[in-house]
Amino acid sequence: MTELEMATWRHQQGFHIILHRDRYWEKIRPGFYQPVHLLARLSAEQATKPTSLCWGFRAALSEADIAGSNGSIPVHLLSDLNNYDLQNFSSNRRHNLRRCQKRVKIVELTDTEILHHQGYEVVFSAAKRTQYLKAPSKQEYLANLKHFIAPKHRLVLAGIIGDKLGGYISGYAVDGVAYFENLYVATEVLTTNINSGLVYEFVQVCRRSGKIREVVNGLHSREDRALCVYKESIGFPVKQIPGKVVLNPIVSSLIHKRYPHVYYRLTGKD
Repeated sequence: MTELEMATWRHQQGFHIILHRDRYWEKIRPGFYQPVHLLARLSAEQATKPTSLCWGFRAALSEADIAGSNGSIPVHLLSDLNNYDLQNFSSNRRHNLRRCQKRVKIVELTDTEILHHQGYEVVFSAAKRTQYLKAPSKQEYLANLKHFIAPKHRLVLAGIIGDKLGGYISGYAVDGVAYFENLYVATEVLTTNINSGLVYEFVQVCRRSGKIREVVNGLHSREDRALCVYKESIGFPVKQIPGKVVLNPIVSSLIHKRYPHVYYRLTGKD
């Protein structure tokens, strides 16, 4: 997608989008904004307060304007897609992926049929295990499937074991950068290494497109050491993307004191 297409899609999904100095911004929290394309490198002139009705914003800066950065966006980032291949992996990673390939069939979903019948159980299992996200009710989950499959905007890959859904991954790409949205894997199939298999196949789709130069595997959750080690082990090291971060001083102090890890993800600072 282009940035305009991304902004239009997000607006259609019900998110608050505004245009400021030729860049599209999204309200991700009440009063806080960031570009719809998070790693878009904005100029210093563009990386300014997008609306008077906000207490904060952040944006990555272009290379020409890095000197003006006062923070960063901490992400797990894969930049070398060309070498993201079995032959360049460690013997242990190759073994795990081949184990997955023997046991799991990974396919692109073009409809929601299997998710309607088996998706909620996978999401609930993953949420219960990780305790990272609160699982929606089944009614909410099914309602959200209505527009989930969007081939022009979102890629969804599912891992099938026999006739059962073991897990699925979703993501999208904007102007050469792909972003993972969610990865859900049922606890009982973790031994198949389906999670690594889904990530690998997602990256291979990006490689084959010839249009993707970077893949983002979420913000850096430094408090979850095990998750960080796992992401780094599959080729997504932590990168600090220089940026402009502006927060209301009172709100900034409150977040820093009560939620230091959230503050870090917002600013790139301790």
